[in-house]
Amino acid sequence: TIHFIGLKNYVEMLTDEIFQTVLKNNLIYALFSTIPAIVLGLFTAVILNGKIIGRGFFRFSLFYPTILPVSAASMIWVFLFSQSLGLVNKILDVFHLSSSIDWLNTSPYAMSAIIIVYIWKYAGYYMLLFLSGLQSIDESLYEEAYLEGATPWERFKMITFPLLSPTTFFIVLIAIINSVQAVDQIYVMTNGGPYNSTNVLLFYIYQHGFIFWNTGLASSASVILFAVLLIITFLYYYGLQHFINYER
Repeated sequence: TIHFIGLKNYVEMLTDEIFQTVLKNNLIYALFSTIPAIVLGLFTAVILNGKIIGRGFFRFSLFYPTILPVSAASMIWVFLFSQSLGLVNKILDVFHLSSSIDWLNTSPYAMSAIIIVYIWKYAGYYMLLFLSGLQSIDESLYEEAYLEGATPWERFKMITFPLLSPTTFFIVLIAIINSVQAVDQIYVMTNGGPYNSTNVLLFYIYQHGFIFWNTGLASSASVILFAVLLIITFLYYYGLQHFINYER
């Protein structure tokens, strides 16, 4: 028998300490994964847009992680982050740093680990999008700036970055959405642990919907997720649209 309970699920969820932790984790994950991934993608795109030896190889190497399924990529990093056999701890040992870190079962290292995997997987994708934007910029603009004596930094600040604004606008929005949709990576690497320190909103929905079978609470959390993404997209689009330069 189905009983209508009004807003009880929302009240229960919003007063739940775990849900509050989940929101905080999602904010930390979004900030510390998207910003470095976008900056790294832009930096590598600018370098690989130039005429350097082996740029095709480097472009493919950086983009390759994007091709891998998230679950497969996560399994690779589970081994790399292994406390006893992992390559990460071996590298730390070479530099005489702490080499016995249990990355996936210790807070805050677990959150750092999944952030590293996000950056590794998506930086190449953002690089490819930035490359497409860079290749649409007229080369004569750079030639004129060079003749005027502009430094590489001035050419980037006055020409490249303003004309990349539509691409950057799109990439930032996609990166925010990707950071909120993390679930399979969390499931494979940490399962939300230790003690919910890596639990994020979509994984919280998965837990309540398909493990605890509390579909009412999972549905309410899904509505919250939809509302959060809708508000972020609306504010982002209408708040920053006037900064976008579509002139090429």
